[in-house]
Amino acid sequence: MDNLDNEFNVQAETKQMQKLQMYQKLVIFTILKFKWSIIAVFLATVFFGICCRYVQFKRSHHKYEGGVTLFYTPRASEEVKPLSINHVLGVFSRQQIFHQLIEEMHLTENQRSVLKRCIEVKLLKDQNDMFVITGIGDSEEYVKQLVNTFVNLGIRNYEEYRTAELRNFLESRERRLMDLQVYQKSLIERLHELHRKYGIIHPKEEMENVKKIQGEQNAAMAELNVKLADARHRFAVAEKDYKSIPGTVIKHRNSLREFVQDLRKASKEYEKAKLMFAERNPRFVEAQSAYEVTRNEFDSFMKKNKITDFDENMLLGIEGIINRFRETEVTLNQLELSMKSLQAEISLIKEKEVKLQHMIPEHESIEQLMATTNKNISLLVEECTRVRSNIAHVPNDIIINERVVNTKAFPMFPIKILALIFIGGVFVSGLYTTVVVTYDIVQGRFSGIEEASFHKDFFDTVGVIPHENASFTPEQRQIINNEMFYRFILRLKNIRTLFSCSLDGSFLSSVMFDEQFTKAKRNTILIRLIDVADVEKICGNMQKIGNFYYSDSGKTGVNYRGEEKGEDAHAIEYFRGFSGGDGKGYGYGYGFAFFPVRNLSVLEPDEITMLYDIVNELKKHYQLIRISREKPFDASCLLVRQLHDICDATLLYVGKKKTPRSVVRRVLKLHDEEHKVFAILTGVTDVEKVITGDYIR
Repeated sequence: MDNLDNEFNVQAETKQMQKLQMYQKLVIFTILKFKWSIIAVFLATVFFGICCRYVQFKRSHHKYEGGVTLFYTPRASEEVKPLSINHVLGVFSRQQIFHQLIEEMHLTENQRSVLKRCIEVKLLKDQNDMFVITGIGDSEEYVKQLVNTFVNLGIRNYEEYRTAELRNFLESRERRLMDLQVYQKSLIERLHELHRKYGIIHPKEEMENVKKIQGEQNAAMAELNVKLADARHRFAVAEKDYKSIPGTVIKHRNSLREFVQDLRKASKEYEKAKLMFAERNPRFVEAQSAYEVTRNEFDSFMKKNKITDFDENMLLGIEGIINRFRETEVTLNQLELSMKSLQAEISLIKEKEVKLQHMIPEHESIEQLMATTNKNISLLVEECTRVRSNIAHVPNDIIINERVVNTKAFPMFPIKILALIFIGGVFVSGLYTTVVVTYDIVQGRFSGIEEASFHKDFFDTVGVIPHENASFTPEQRQIINNEMFYRFILRLKNIRTLFSCSLDGSFLSSVMFDEQFTKAKRNTILIRLIDVADVEKICGNMQKIGNFYYSDSGKTGVNYRGEEKGEDAHAIEYFRGFSGGDGKGYGYGYGFAFFPVRNLSVLEPDEITMLYDIVNELKKHYQLIRISREKPFDASCLLVRQLHDICDATLLYVGKKKTPRSVVRRVLKLHDEEHKVFAILTGVTDVEKVITGDYIR
């Protein structure tokens, strides 16, 4: 199945290629046919172009051309970039320059109208810093004056434009510089106010000192805390010892010490007297009285000073206890004072640190703004200096390469114009060729035996029927007809049904060819399609067999005009039949049949079935069955397609300058492998080719 599909595809592609080649040959044939008119159109177009160019050149101002080359070498700058070369060309093309040029050169009205077309500013090829000013005019002196004046005006306008641009930029930079200087003064004033507010000139250095002092204070605080803890411990011990002695004792320690000594001395004397003397001894009494007096004074002193719980041992080391207490107290007080002083210093330093912490960010911000402002001011000063230098260099940005304008005469027919005229001639002649070939192929008519060779892949050209006015003798015509019919008979060996289709607008061709079948005594029958309305008129005396009217004798028919009248019989029913024996019988010799249809342009489905059955029935009795109709065919009729499908082959009568090519194209679609297509050319006048046998295959 795949191989069969591939074979069908190859056949379809081959058929398309054959059609393409056929149309290519037909196009070439048509071009050769109209070659002299095409050449005439080409020459006429070229001549017309030359005349137009001549008139245009005589009326044009473009007779001389001159140009000057200019270098564009601006000073580069980051602040104001130089104008691009395209921008410079735009400055040179400003409308203002043309107005100034008109005023300075006092141009006429005609010169003013074409001024813009006479000046061209363009970039030099492959150069980015050079451009050319080109002028066109009707005289060499005018061109030189025009170019020189335009160049001077262009340079002057460029200098004004560039200088104004740089000055505007410089003014904007100077305004910016003044704003920055004012801002700088405000920052300095803010810095002074900050110093006055916090009383600190250099906050960063002060902060470093504060950190250093805080470190020392922290060390002193730690050391003082150790000493204070030790002093408090010693003071607590001394205070405990000190508080263990009543205060009255401490206050009257000296008197008590004297009383204790006197009391001890009196007691010692009294004890001694008691041992040595009797109670009534004066010395005993004196010692006793002295002891009692001392004792009473001591008791009265203690009572007077409210001294209670006194013990003589309290007086032992009391001075050391008091001295230690006072020393530790003094030391503790000194350390506490030192602690308070250190804490005060720490508090002051802390306050200063807090002030610095508030001051430093603002101070740093102002210093940063100051640094940025100073940097911008220095950059602006340098930028303004460079811009002033650029302003001074503007007159040197554009340099004229040639002080003298180079001029040349403009030719009337330059190569470009000639090429355009030639291309126009080719285009017009090509357009004419396209129109003529297209019209001739689409709307033209069949041109003869030369064109028939292009269609050889789609149908066989089996012969020709020369025009009645062609210079042939009767013998030559008979030879041509016999040779044509002989070749055609050879092609009908395996064909049982043949469809005859007249495309030349005449029915005479098929009648003449049918005579050959009669003379050849072929066992044939002709089926002629007629309108149902003509049945009574044509087939009134004929035998009806099934769905058609049949005659085995050429003499049968109501319109018969016999040979005795001396008239030629051209109708099919006039042809004599050749039957075996007595001239009667069914299916021997030459016969014809009429098949009535409702429409001669298309068969209805039932009519197709009936015609198909009739053909199959007649195949049993006749060697060849031919189908035709009473009027010439038009290839647009669906009937052509229907009869072509029913028959084994189709015989076309194609007339020279009679058959439209559109009809031939539609007939070509009938070509396939199962159905043969033959063609007979009618109206051929090329005597030599017909006699030599060319195109009769």
